[in-house]
Amino acid sequence: MTKISLLLSILLICSNCAVASLATATVKTTAAIITLPIKAVGAAVEAITPDTEDEENDEVEDEE
Repeated sequence: MTKISLLLSILLICSNCAVASLATATVKTTAAIITLPIKAVGAAVEAITPDTEDEENDEVEDEE
């Protein structure tokens, strides 16, 4: 009887770990899927928008 209860306890603990691992993997994957388009849009905006610091530095160098 003791062996059966020990075996059931071990199985219960292992199944909880598997569920927790699956949930963690799901959350990480979802976060990666959500952040990827945001990073892509940010990169596109940076590519389209001129960098103001470079323009200011060019103007100062031209004046000298």
